[in-house]
Amino acid sequence: MKSKEYIIEFTKLRKGENEFVFNIDDKFFEAFEGEHPLHADAKVKMILLKTEHMHDLSFEMEGSVTLTCDVCLDEFVMPLEGEFHLIMKNSEVENYSDDEIIYITPNLLEYDLSQYLYESVLISLPIKKVCSLGTKECNSEVLKKLEELNNKTTDNDTEGNDPRWNDLKGIFNN
Repeated sequence: MKSKEYIIEFTKLRKGENEFVFNIDDKFFEAFEGEHPLHADAKVKMILLKTEHMHDLSFEMEGSVTLTCDVCLDEFVMPLEGEFHLIMKNSEVENYSDDEIIYITPNLLEYDLSQYLYESVLISLPIKKVCSLGTKECNSEVLKKLEELNNKTTDNDTEGNDPRWNDLKGIFNN
């Protein structure tokens, strides 16, 4: 789904500095498949510097996202901040393979930034999402249950050892 809200129309840009503000919210994420935050409320301010042969885009993102904790599965709100940069250079052939520089043809009338913004938000999220990244601590009841399950698993592992394997363990320690 293409939204006009995230499209840069090159014909409407003036030389020099152009400023845009994009909303990153739940509606924004609905257009994309895959895993994404449960809730988002952020703004991305973009300064586009237009010159004769290129467009220099600087982004500043600020807001918050609601994520699910990987440890206790509670929801938590995490601040979302980031700065990123993109350069669009005029070229004979379009090329989108580089992460920081894309090559566009001079006859391109518009460019949809939604995919770039989506990926930039996801990259700014941590790999391991835990409550302590936000404003709260993990659910203590869930942590206790996990500890109990871990202890039971450890006890069962030591009871089920086959003594025949102990002789083999010594082979590699010599």
